[in-house]
Amino acid sequence: MAKVIEKAGHTVHGSDLYDRGYGEAGVDFLQADWCADNIITNPPFNAAEGFARTGVRLARKKFALLLRLAFLEGANRAKTIFAETPPSRVWVFSERITFYPAGAVQGGSGTTAYAWFVWDKSYSGPTELKWLKPGFKALYQGKR
Repeated sequence: MAKVIEKAGHTVHGSDLYDRGYGEAGVDFLQADWCADNIITNPPFNAAEGFARTGVRLARKKFALLLRLAFLEGANRAKTIFAETPPSRVWVFSERITFYPAGAVQGGSGTTAYAWFVWDKSYSGPTELKWLKPGFKALYQGKR
């Protein structure tokens, strides 16, 4: 994601707990003490709640998490994250997307629904549920 955002002309500070060939390695987002205007990430899904809490605290303007749509489920999240600091918007992918490991043959369609969960500190009101139009998958894969 960071490479695509950087290629679009934006300044990016990339980091990861592990060295994946881009950005600063060895950075534990859950222990971060810095702030940024906007933060975009796709966390390990088993740490998504911690990332949501940390991102809302660290982002001055907007914070976006790429997560499984099923993140909306769960009584615990309904009582904690979504009750305390609900996202401003949830952007659901109309098409299933697939994440391939580096070097894997790409083909077929995904079996999991994903969405962008966005916290916008300038927004007030209920969480908006929106859909990304079909076609983004082909655009990203360079087929359009």
